[in-house]
Amino acid sequence: MPRDFNDYRHVGTVAKPHGLRGAFHLFMESDFPDWLAARSCFYADVGNKLVSWKVLEARFQNTRLILRVDGLPGRNEVEAARGTHFYVPEAEARQALVDPDFFFNSDLVGLNLVDETDSTCYGQVCSVIDMPGQNLLEVAEKRGKTFLFPFSQNLVKQVDLQKGELRVIMPEGLTDL
Repeated sequence: MPRDFNDYRHVGTVAKPHGLRGAFHLFMESDFPDWLAARSCFYADVGNKLVSWKVLEARFQNTRLILRVDGLPGRNEVEAARGTHFYVPEAEARQALVDPDFFFNSDLVGLNLVDETDSTCYGQVCSVIDMPGQNLLEVAEKRGKTFLFPFSQNLVKQVDLQKGELRVIMPEGLTDL
């Protein structure tokens, strides 16, 4: 992420066009999509610079947020913008969190996965994979291998952003796969 993005929070990515007039599906990094749908603008990463795009339309199709913004007037522009990252100011994103157990995926990247009982560090979260049932954490071990860890309330006992760690119950044999 470019240095001047530090005061901004990644909230979604342009996924695919919807129709011909510049509407698109926003792949959201939030379990609370209503606050994203209510926004009047987003900041898009265009050439490693944040550009303000005014929201012209926001609606839901099932659970997917469909947006139209002034920076993408047609389907061709949306196609070219696939994968463009959307941001909001960090302070606004934090105000939108109504659930103390909610974390943005990007909050989890870089945290150490630590055993709750014996404080063994299994590695560092290098990415979060969104799945329909629950997210999976990709964890990089010190020896270079990676493994997937379910981001589940049964296994993740504490997320401590201040200490930079996830306290977990490690299922037997998970790191041996």
